[in-house]
Amino acid sequence: MSAPLFDPRIHPATLSDQDLETLQIFGVQTVIAVADASAHPATPQGIFAHFDALLGKQLPRLERSGLRAYASLGVHPAVLPRRGLSQVLEALPGYFRGGQVVSLGLLGLLTGDAHEQESLLEQLSLAHRFHKAAIVAAPGVDKERITKLLLGTLQRAELAPQRVLVDGAVGRTVKLIRELGFVAGLTLHPDHLTVEKAVALVRTLGPERLVLDSAAGDGASDILSLGRAAHRLAKAGLSARVIRRVTRDNASALFGL
Repeated sequence: MSAPLFDPRIHPATLSDQDLETLQIFGVQTVIAVADASAHPATPQGIFAHFDALLGKQLPRLERSGLRAYASLGVHPAVLPRRGLSQVLEALPGYFRGGQVVSLGLLGLLTGDAHEQESLLEQLSLAHRFHKAAIVAAPGVDKERITKLLLGTLQRAELAPQRVLVDGAVGRTVKLIRELGFVAGLTLHPDHLTVEKAVALVRTLGPERLVLDSAAGDGASDILSLGRAAHRLAKAGLSARVIRRVTRDNASALFGL
């Protein structure tokens, strides 16, 4: 392996200790554990309990395994509370103490209605105020339309485009994401993109504003995917510098690590 890998999106609660060891065997050194929309009720109490578990249980577990671990906290549209979002947003800065939280996420749009867009903009405003990055993603269903709507919403935000990772990019959307100044995340996951297609995109587009991640732990994920991608990129003849950029350096710059 040419350099240690940085995976900026994992879902640790469903990963075993053996999975964490395997990540490191295949070169992963640094990870960001993201708030998981499927892991809690859509209430302020459920959201706070999830945040507390992520910071109080999962991050220490990741660190004990030997990984350098950080967190991304946010309210995904799948779990927007009917009442109490303002309560969550008021409490979020309290979680930023200690430097473990480097980002707001996983954020995004599902249907793209006005309530989802306004909730996303409020969280992006918080990221701007507290100098955090953001991880956003469009759903797998109707991806192209929702991604365009998502990008339009992001352009209305105060947060600088270079601080926003738009995850789940595919061949039809990655060019537009990068043209608007955002960082495109190629998610190496059965629900998103194969390693082979991601390698082809890197070869075609180059490494600028491009990040690879695994979403390990999110359903039927592939915990070996980031390591396999680095290996395939090298076999495809890409330089060590290009491989470092898409598997470590671009993510490090985005999150200020």
